Amino acid sequence: MSLLLDTNAWLYSVDRPSALPDAIRDAISTHNVVYLSSISLWEIAKKHQLGKLRLSVPIADWIQHALPSSIEILPLSPEIILEATSLPDFPNRDPADELIVATARIQGLTLLTCDKLLRDYPHAPITYFRPKDRLA
Repeated sequence: MSLLLDTNAWLYSVDRPSALPDAIRDAISTHNVVYLSSISLWEIAKKHQLGKLRLSVPIADWIQHALPSSIEILPLSPEIILEATSLPDFPNRDPADELIVATARIQGLTLLTCDKLLRDYPHAPITYFRPKDRLA
């Protein structure tokens, strides 16, 4: 099983790995490569720009630190964009979530997420986890 981190899972893995359940932390660490949609970089940068996400370092430094060689960034492709606009019964109206789920479907990856709205989405392989504590 190859893994795609959603934006919050990536954020937890970088800023508060101790909040990840042991099984999730182990799953991430035992893979030579885990995947990340390029939209997650934009989502983190945008939240920071809007003041919704405080970081201890400038955003460029945070992103550089948050992308070790074990994370492979997956670009948005026409196929992913089209898939994102036709997801059946999608549980929210967040375009970033649609693109991330579409990436998982197209690439055949299991999405790791702590997003409750995606927890029971039956049309993509999703592993939901509840963090031990919340990010500030």
